[in-house]
Amino acid sequence: MKLFYFQAPEGNVGDDLNRWLWPKLLRPDLIDEDEQNLLIGIGTLLNHKIPPAQKYTVLTSGVGYGQLPNLGEGKWDFLGLRGELSKKALNITKPVCLLDGAYLLPRFLDVKVEKKYKIAYIPHVDSMINGQWNMVCQLAGIKLIDPRWDVDLFVRELCSCEKVLTEAMHGAILADAYGIPWSPVKAYDYISDFKWNDWASSLDLDYKFNILPSTWCGDQGKPIVRRVINTVKRVSEKSGFFPATWTPVQPAASSKVHILKVTKIISGLVYKANYHLSNDSLKRERTDLLMEVITNKFK
Repeated sequence: MKLFYFQAPEGNVGDDLNRWLWPKLLRPDLIDEDEQNLLIGIGTLLNHKIPPAQKYTVLTSGVGYGQLPNLGEGKWDFLGLRGELSKKALNITKPVCLLDGAYLLPRFLDVKVEKKYKIAYIPHVDSMINGQWNMVCQLAGIKLIDPRWDVDLFVRELCSCEKVLTEAMHGAILADAYGIPWSPVKAYDYISDFKWNDWASSLDLDYKFNILPSTWCGDQGKPIVRRVINTVKRVSEKSGFFPATWTPVQPAASSKVHILKVTKIISGLVYKANYHLSNDSLKRERTDLLMEVITNKFK
């Protein structure tokens, strides 16, 4: 089976879990380069972009982007889905384990570190690229955890925190898996309510997003050509002439005043936010079931 998952150019822990976890969980001979037999892993992968194959084995993937996959093509074996919303969207009526595969990680990566930080903030991977969260967290005295770090580093730093505010969904999932109270944040419109609600449905979680203003880094660190293009686009946008064929331009860099405003808000959230953990017995029950389903399938 060929492992299929999204490979972010900059890295993204929620996606990179796939190449870390499944080779440790499955027999070494199971994962190969057979493109006609796809193993669809963790992530929002169940859409029209899945390559054609004869057989698809779904390991806790979810719905959320693009058109639904054509389940009439090839043979589909659903060992797990991210949550109830994905199951309903795909119109699957038979029983299937509902849980994100990231919950299996603590069984293969046991991290014992001292708690060094009272609170951390985990931005969405795109927010790390687009925003100025390093500066915000530095000013607020909050530990920043970068979702682009490799799995081992990410989990080690996560486990060194007492609590986390997180915009990255897998920041919340991994925190929950390791028993670290988490509180969800939304600072950009691209944060998907559907994906979060899908995951939350698997463990009967009830939550509400904390809202943060967006921050932008603008052209900082970008090549001169990209800066010129962005300037032209911004001028065109203000003048009312912006061709539909042009890609959107990122806003200009946030001002120092705005950064200080966001810093004040996130500092307040540290104390005001509601922190969550799923029911421990339910989490263990669902994780045991997922482990059992996978083991029985590939033993």
